[in-house]
Amino acid sequence: MSGGGVLACLLREALPALRLLDLGLPAAPLLGWWPGALCGIADPARLAPAEAALLGRFRQGAHGGAWGGPQGMPIFGLDPAADAALLATLESEAALLLALDGVPPPALARLLEAGALLLRHGRTEGLPPPPGPERGRIMLLVGTLARIERWDLLLPPDAVAPVFTRLQDAAHGLAAQLGGGRAWQVGGRLVTGGLASLGMLAIGAERAPSLRLPGATLWHDLPAAPAAGIEAGEGLRLGAARQVRLLLGGMPARQAWLRLRLRGLSPTRMPALFLDGLRLQTQWRADDEGSVVIEAPARMQAGQASLVGLALPAEAPAGAVLLSLEFAA
Repeated sequence: MSGGGVLACLLREALPALRLLDLGLPAAPLLGWWPGALCGIADPARLAPAEAALLGRFRQGAHGGAWGGPQGMPIFGLDPAADAALLATLESEAALLLALDGVPPPALARLLEAGALLLRHGRTEGLPPPPGPERGRIMLLVGTLARIERWDLLLPPDAVAPVFTRLQDAAHGLAAQLGGGRAWQVGGRLVTGGLASLGMLAIGAERAPSLRLPGATLWHDLPAAPAAGIEAGEGLRLGAARQVRLLLGGMPARQAWLRLRLRGLSPTRMPALFLDGLRLQTQWRADDEGSVVIEAPARMQAGQASLVGLALPAEAPAGAVLLSLEFAA
């Protein structure tokens, strides 16, 4: 899925108070573009046992992300006790967005009955309506003119018109930042009070905004929950770990720069950087703030969540901090 980055940017701009639970794993097309988002699996039974075991190692970063949830929360759908704790927390949230393919799992019925917004991928005709109050629909088309992706945003009928206007404004603003009218086709209309459609499609080559994720919001497989930083927003503390994997979610399948900013490393021995199990050819530089930037050209895989691996030398000092991860053209 190539349009997840654009879609996430539009929704975050139009509805900044929303908290996201992306249930699209193993692809998770919105996760990497929504700092602090929760992620999960709508139908865990479809996963191979080895894949479920791998995903079961990941936890949300040190600060629980921008949404303020429990620290060290695992992926939803793999741990019944943790799922119950998360659902109990989310039931009190007034602005919640659930993103998934197909029919929501029964465990989410109470959230939907309480009015959670729903974002469905693909054609939704013929699917049963979700539990809860009546909902209007904004059909969102993203991707490219040659490969269009459809998402349906289901929300209260009286919210369709104002949310459509904000999404349309966000689309024009984002298009202006990413090449303007020569690079994007943006259009939409309000069909009725409870139905609208909006498209933001790249003309020619796929385009996506740059991405910067604070280390404290990243999904990681460190063996123990890392200590939170002294200052709010500080990065992910690696402790004594010599290696860590980071779950990014779906990224555009195109060439880009992958950059990790770290503090507490010696420039004489740099870590190795991996993407989906393959070692990258890296370079490094020191910045003005005393941290080190490790970067490499990388090409993400389409239709799957990307995994970034970081391997520190055995003699590297303990206590390194991953400050941020960036993905930029």
